[in-house]
Amino acid sequence: MRRERELIYLVAPSGHPNFGDEFIASAWLRELARRRPRARVVLDCHTPGVAAVLHHRVHPDLTVTDTLWRLAERAETPDDAAAVVADPGRFPELVSGVHLAAHADVVHVLGGGWINDHWPHHTKVVAAAASVGRPQAVRAATGQGLTPATEVAADLAPWWARFDRVDVRDTPSLDVLPAGVDAAVSGDDAWLYAADTVVRHGLGQGTADARDRDFVLCAQSDLLGVPVEQLAQWLLDALRALGATGPRLAVVECIPRGDAVVWDHMRRLDPHLCAGAHFVAFDELWTHGLPARPGQTWVTTRYHPHLIAAARGARGIAVVAHEGPYYQVKHEAVGSSWPVVAVTGSSGTEVPAAGPGFTEGQLRERSELARAVADRIYPVGRLADVVRNTFEALRDKLWAQG
Repeated sequence: MRRERELIYLVAPSGHPNFGDEFIASAWLRELARRRPRARVVLDCHTPGVAAVLHHRVHPDLTVTDTLWRLAERAETPDDAAAVVADPGRFPELVSGVHLAAHADVVHVLGGGWINDHWPHHTKVVAAAASVGRPQAVRAATGQGLTPATEVAADLAPWWARFDRVDVRDTPSLDVLPAGVDAAVSGDDAWLYAADTVVRHGLGQGTADARDRDFVLCAQSDLLGVPVEQLAQWLLDALRALGATGPRLAVVECIPRGDAVVWDHMRRLDPHLCAGAHFVAFDELWTHGLPARPGQTWVTTRYHPHLIAAARGARGIAVVAHEGPYYQVKHEAVGSSWPVVAVTGSSGTEVPAAGPGFTEGQLRERSELARAVADRIYPVGRLADVVRNTFEALRDKLWAQG
């Protein structure tokens, strides 16, 4: 009797788009194409149309939907979200999607910093994810950044207790999980492919023009705790101190338009320094990957560019210009030797010297931790299975590349 195909149900904040979130989704889809090429994989995210374009053919059998996110949007509380899973007829248009999720063999909440006080409504997504799947389904969460959690920890506690395993990316996140949950600090999901340079779906190494630049800037305008113009001025001072010039500079946009705001201010404040820079728009970034290499110097407020560029041998400075400890915790958890400098409301923050990335031993340790997480959720069995999965993954990769 032929076994029913495995159904893997991924839950993630994909489709905004935000490079870090999409990199994580792409990394897991690529890993599943290698480990589970014959499974049916569902990516449940808030913006499925955009996500379907970004992740097309990364896995050979991918369905993209927004069932749990729409359910969470309409439910009043986490308990109510779980109740809708049990009785989806309350929202008839979601019944088919809920029934699909109910048959999942694996329910996997992908990592990132999206389940915390900044987005309290996401507690309902977690509650829904904890409530779907077959009775014997594996429920796992990986790479989670759960702080700050003053407001949401109590609401999340009963739902985390339903998971077989919760892997977090930093110690403060581990501390907010309830007692009795099988949990560990295993690092960010991006470590699956952070040091790799596969040239598709955000995981590549950038265009030659961007990659050949000696300096790279990534500056966000969301979640800031200082005025945009103050951050722009500090970044200009940093580039001058580092010896950067426009023709030697690339500027990376991780969120379309949002990551151009600070750069636009910089160009107005010092058009001479900025002239000749290569602006890496999100579409170019996703098509060709992060333009990181050894020998570069990075200045970034964003976390995943810090992690990936440092993993690929770049030196850099991580900049915190945000409200609360959210980004401070993230940047420090990367574990590179980049200095983490806080740009606060008071002026006069000195520009530190750029620090190196990781040693070979550190890279190996972090990659092995990420692989161990994948092994636990998606074990690869007999040698015949390994050979078949490798062959089918190679076939699908060649097919996807045309």
